[in-house]
Amino acid sequence: MPKKTNFNVNGSSYYRTTATVGKKYDGTPIRKQFYGSCKKEAEKKRDKYLLGIKQGLSIEYDRVTLSVAFNHWLEHVHKQKIKLPSYVKYERMYRLYIATSSIAGMRLADIKAANVQGAYNELLKTTTPGNIRFTHRVLTTFIKYCVGADMLIRSPLTAVVLPKLPTKEKETNTALSDDEVKQLIQAAKGNIKYFPFVFDVFSGLRSGELRALCYKDLDFKTGLINVKKKVEYAKVDGKYKAVVSSVKSKASVRHVPILKEIKGLLQLHIKTVREGLDSVPMDGNFLLFPSRSGGYREGSNFLCFFKRLCKKLGIEEGNTIHSLRHTYCTILARMGVPLLEASRLMGHSNINITAKIYAHVTDEDMIKAVEKLAAYFD
Repeated sequence: MPKKTNFNVNGSSYYRTTATVGKKYDGTPIRKQFYGSCKKEAEKKRDKYLLGIKQGLSIEYDRVTLSVAFNHWLEHVHKQKIKLPSYVKYERMYRLYIATSSIAGMRLADIKAANVQGAYNELLKTTTPGNIRFTHRVLTTFIKYCVGADMLIRSPLTAVVLPKLPTKEKETNTALSDDEVKQLIQAAKGNIKYFPFVFDVFSGLRSGELRALCYKDLDFKTGLINVKKKVEYAKVDGKYKAVVSSVKSKASVRHVPILKEIKGLLQLHIKTVREGLDSVPMDGNFLLFPSRSGGYREGSNFLCFFKRLCKKLGIEEGNTIHSLRHTYCTILARMGVPLLEASRLMGHSNINITAKIYAHVTDEDMIKAVEKLAAYFD
């Protein structure tokens, strides 16, 4: 017996049924069409859709994709509730791990735990378990919103198994050695373009804080650096641009002394910046460590510049801008600066963070002290 159909398109026959799924603001009915190879199949699709609306889902919920829904939520809902640094992290995780995943183009209503699990398993081939777990946190926040906004009946994430984090190795001191610090100083003396790294070794600023410094943030009368802002690159209105914001926490707002011994190099660096940026107004707002055009340096570009210098000088691989900050804290410890004062200089919100670095230094110093006992056997 042939299947009953009532609609033809491009030589194929279907059964079409319609239903009122809601009303517009002016009371006009919203009608939706459902198609199937037969009457039973079309009516089954209709009934499933109407059941979803009855259970609280919004009209057209079956069409929106994860990528479209997530991007709209992030830009128009969640962005208004969080601080810029959090938005930057969310946007980055979306761009790198969600927008490029296998579930990005799926209809939101169709996504099941198995789909998310498969996407995570694929990501594990190219990124770390830590990044996947953070991506899951981001997706969980988004899905929770979808459930609350009646876009989903329930979360598809509850049955997803996350990858285990690797066993944490014993923390080590990532600071540069005294010889490596001396190498950086000599490199800056030979070529002032390397001075930013020397400046960081003796100020302990975070990369974003360092790259956001303006000339007016230096107070040569008091000999202090005024740390109150940072810069990050983020997608804003569809374009990637430098975004300046307040520092990480209240504890990060601080004054850091300028070491007298680097003031000569600092003055030379400032002179070089002034001479190289003829088109940039020298009104105190010019950046201390700018790009070639006088704008904010991008973090990864700044890091690559440092790594090239390390390779040139033969400094151990694996060091980052944060290693310079770690070096500053290590020097404070070796010089006997009290833990509380070091924590304030570092801008740590928790003194235990500083204490971990001090603990490494203390162990090293104790070993050297015990080695001196060998003199009794000479």
